[in-house]
Amino acid sequence: MQNMRDEELMLEYQKGEMRAMDELLRRYKNPVYRYAFRLCVNEAEAQDIAQETFLRIHQYRGQYRPIGKFSTWLFGIAHNVAVSKFRRNKWFVLWPRRSDDPDEMVDMVSPDPSPSQVLEKGDFETVLKKCVQSLPFLQKEALVLREYENLDYQEIAKILNKSLGTIKTLIHRARQSLKDKLLPYIEEFEGGIHG
Repeated sequence: MQNMRDEELMLEYQKGEMRAMDELLRRYKNPVYRYAFRLCVNEAEAQDIAQETFLRIHQYRGQYRPIGKFSTWLFGIAHNVAVSKFRRNKWFVLWPRRSDDPDEMVDMVSPDPSPSQVLEKGDFETVLKKCVQSLPFLQKEALVLREYENLDYQEIAKILNKSLGTIKTLIHRARQSLKDKLLPYIEEFEGGIHG
């Protein structure tokens, strides 16, 4: 089973071969968990999202068709689970949206410490995580799928059910926002090293 492609494994699972699901779980349980964790930064919620994703794969196994990559189908399910969970928990709001770009939500002020407060403690990785978390949800999700899960733009477009142009824009805006947020810290850090 280890030498089989993901799509072949899923087709075997449809036929009742339980070892195929074991192999898919081995391959994807960590990537799905990481994806969920980067969206919600809560271990319990990430575990719930990952478990629900694989439960839905089991429930909808009969509907799977190998017309694209299995990972695209899998992350599409994980996306739907995460969005449903965020809506139920009111983590994800549909309103307010920016009038100039209805795909983007208005930035909300977070009660969490600011990146500069975290940086004062000397943990740049924490600052990076906070900056990623501060991105609008769709930008964050597209960026996580691209940079952390190494999916291509077409796959991300299918997962998020957005056009290729929208995905490119979301990722570009996310990168630009991170650059704008992190540049002062990088300059300050480099100044401290060389100063």
